[in-house]
Amino acid sequence: MEPVLDIVIRTSAVYLFLLLGIRLIGRGEAAQLRTVDLVLLLVLANSVQNAMVGSDVSLVGGFAAAATLLILTRLLHLAEARFPWLRRSVEGEPLLLVRHGRISRSAMARAGMSTDDLALAARRFGIASIQQIELAILEADGKVSVIGANNRAPRRRRAVQVRAPKRARR
Repeated sequence: MEPVLDIVIRTSAVYLFLLLGIRLIGRGEAAQLRTVDLVLLLVLANSVQNAMVGSDVSLVGGFAAAATLLILTRLLHLAEARFPWLRRSVEGEPLLLVRHGRISRSAMARAGMSTDDLALAARRFGIASIQQIELAILEADGKVSVIGANNRAPRRRRAVQVRAPKRARR
């Protein structure tokens, strides 16, 4: 097999493997990189580098691997735009964690989140307690969106007429 074609095939296989692996670790983990997560990514990158380029450590081999990764990423984005089911399977879907101050234990378990994690997210939105949360959603990107009970849509009220002040006489 041609060396560059071999690199393209190896790099494609590693890309798909890592994409699946990162998806399996969960949304919360991928969005909130801690020191250990960063170390994991660096070690993963180093460990799969040889699998992508083999013994070819040339500049051409490195460019072939990098170009393959860039092209695969672009193709994946185009495919996700065309096929919503693919985007949902790769990125995931939003997950309702809290509604009207009540925690969904099953959603929290699926998200791999603790109540401490949820409380931290609430505090970042200026909400002191979980009971004050109207909605908390784990977004597909791994971030938690929180809407406080005070941010509910206003009730319809009768219109109040306000008279404009009279102009001051000169």
